[in-house]
Amino acid sequence: MDLSTSLLAFERETTLETPKLLSIVDNFTETYQYGLTNDHSIMIPSYVSRLPTGKEMGTYFALDLGGTNLRVAAVTLLGDGKTSVEQRIYVIPDHFKMGTAEELFDWIALITQELLESLSSKVINANNDKMFMGVTFSFPIDQTAIDRGKVMHMGKGFKVIGLEGNDPVEFLQQAYNRKGINIHISAIVNDSVGALVANAYKDQNTIISVIQGTGTNAACIVQIGSIKKKKFPPRFPEYMIINTEWSLVGADFLPFTKYDRLLDEQSDTPGFQPFEKMTSGMYLGELVRLVIVDYVENFGLFEGKLPKELGIKYNFKTTHMSDIESDLSKDCTGTLKVLTKNFDFIKNPSIEDAGIIKRIVQRFTRRSCQLQAAAIASLIKLQCPEFPEVEREIRVAIDGSIFHHYFKYSILMSKALKDIQQTKEAKKIKLVGILDGGCIGAAIIAMMYSR
Repeated sequence: MDLSTSLLAFERETTLETPKLLSIVDNFTETYQYGLTNDHSIMIPSYVSRLPTGKEMGTYFALDLGGTNLRVAAVTLLGDGKTSVEQRIYVIPDHFKMGTAEELFDWIALITQELLESLSSKVINANNDKMFMGVTFSFPIDQTAIDRGKVMHMGKGFKVIGLEGNDPVEFLQQAYNRKGINIHISAIVNDSVGALVANAYKDQNTIISVIQGTGTNAACIVQIGSIKKKKFPPRFPEYMIINTEWSLVGADFLPFTKYDRLLDEQSDTPGFQPFEKMTSGMYLGELVRLVIVDYVENFGLFEGKLPKELGIKYNFKTTHMSDIESDLSKDCTGTLKVLTKNFDFIKNPSIEDAGIIKRIVQRFTRRSCQLQAAAIASLIKLQCPEFPEVEREIRVAIDGSIFHHYFKYSILMSKALKDIQQTKEAKKIKLVGILDGGCIGAAIIAMMYSR
């Protein structure tokens, strides 16, 4: 097989036609239903059983521990669906990702203290000196109450000693107590749950939220009666937001290529988060790199000479993909620029080489958008069984760096969802971006559960 034939085969394998996507939608929906009944690793109850009206006011605090960044914020609810945010954002150092839980949370307490010192006394005293915080945790938690839960497997490069199997709220509250910080943690939620609540504060039609950044996840609203795997007290509210943990889904039905399997085998967590490894920002660039290595070694791409940087895992970044997607030139000069700027070639790639890289990038981008759209469609179907026909306005709130910053990703994702629907009612469902959703949502939830 020559390079041209191999590339065409790869493009066919990564092109998902509508019948295949509809099948994937059904597979996702069946998996969600099973998760509500039997599987404790997905469809996790958040214990958030109410939504804001958009009229609430006051200042509350939020902490958002994500896969890449830590955010600590004072969120002022202004009413009428509006908010004002004063925040600090820090890249989480690798040594805290691999250190002890006490070291990580003591650092977080220090950052929180710096934020408090920067705020005016008017903000601090707005709640009569009682400061409440909601914590957004971007990792799977087996939640047992609105402010209690045990950390499950973390992923995203985190191997914090002593955290898995324990309650992060306890670690954080103890760290605050050691520093004399007068904050009470009234809620811990997944960032996807926070994003749903944050968008609901300004749009009551919000029933789904998605995180599409370094990692991926989603939240939705279900009836309590459908959550068969847990017992809730009598007179518990009728609905609850569910953290789907959809990154874990799909091992038995997603359309894997040999490159997906190779990425999984070489990862730190083989067999873990198959959907995330096919669609999220952490892994998309590595998938492209694996194809490049194969084509250089076996089909003569770059005249058979691989730049040493491309021999290093995860050294082809998802940001490189976005830059290549933005190349609208006919002769791929933008793609050539990305390649030569970031990698040391013995001889610069040819226009033909650049065209091949661009086609590889485009296929992984579009497949990611299609799979994300299929997963969203399945959550709509879970809540609205008449899907693809829908009678109500539906908002899907989406946060995360890939959705916000990857060139045309949001447009391609919306198109993919419309292709799945194949109906004139497609206009009733809108994907809407939300910034800092997890952070703002955590503060709103802290407000709702502070009493």
